[in-house]
Amino acid sequence: MTDAAPPPPASIGIDVGGHGVKAALIAADGAVLDFQRLDIDSLGERAVEAVEERIERLVADLRQAAADLGCDDALPIGVGVPGFFDRKQGLLRSSPNLPDWQDVPVAKRLSERLGVAVVAENDANCALLGEAFAGAARGLSNVVLLTLGTGVGSGLLVEGRLVRGANGAAGEGGHIPLYAGGRRCGDGLRGCLETYVSGPGLVKTAKEAWDEEGREGRCPAKTARDVFAAEVDAGGASADLWASRAIERFSLDLAAGLVPFVHLLSPEAIVIGGGLSVALPRFGPTCEEALKKRCIPACLGRALPLRAAALGESAGAVGAAALALGFGV
Repeated sequence: MTDAAPPPPASIGIDVGGHGVKAALIAADGAVLDFQRLDIDSLGERAVEAVEERIERLVADLRQAAADLGCDDALPIGVGVPGFFDRKQGLLRSSPNLPDWQDVPVAKRLSERLGVAVVAENDANCALLGEAFAGAARGLSNVVLLTLGTGVGSGLLVEGRLVRGANGAAGEGGHIPLYAGGRRCGDGLRGCLETYVSGPGLVKTAKEAWDEEGREGRCPAKTARDVFAAEVDAGGASADLWASRAIERFSLDLAAGLVPFVHLLSPEAIVIGGGLSVALPRFGPTCEEALKKRCIPACLGRALPLRAAALGESAGAVGAAALALGFGV
């Protein structure tokens, strides 16, 4: 009995981030045939030309992989970029993680460099497309994705199409106002969801809980992982009640941020991605109970339980490749 031949390659997806570039060769059914990444180690390496050179190297490798599978290497290419992407004008207007990228015609420049048509999109939207095309929300048409990590990104899929808005900036769920006059956000506003349910936001909440207990010294939590580890180590004991309190507040804040999405969109699924998604079993149940109490049942529908993103670090690249095939357009 021989192994079945792998499916033929269909497209290439590129996911540009502040610390690296990832690339995936996928089949028409979403199967990842090859996945590669190149890191970005310094600010200079985030310049437009430097990133484009990395993309070119990755595409060359994936084209060779496609040729080795007996496929034409002139595959369609999609690219996800972080920041405010104006799809109508084809411009990445600005990017917090790529400071040199101002009004860059991403798709046009890459098309000229790579010799094939390239389509571009915001990276959170690409992550959503990846999960809807081949991940946790496969086969669904109405999906909300929140990525919880250093910041909070979001993507919206309605009736099988991405919601982009007039200027391509729709879906900035991380900047939903949660608390009037709350923590200052990187966008200059106060009280944004991102300042509470991101990794750094959880650490701040933990420090507040620590101080409320009147504990001596500084709170030992420097990362979100430290907060979750402290609660586990304590086994619910009062010695580390600060960690339990912080996670409960995080869960309730996340629920409060999701309520507008539920009432406006009535999604079939809410997918949680980003680095904190691995802890969903810890904060998900409390968040879900709060959503049941705060949401109109008809709007909440069957969106619960919350789903953890399934594609990991390949989600953005898979979604960009799916975009190149016309998915979600």
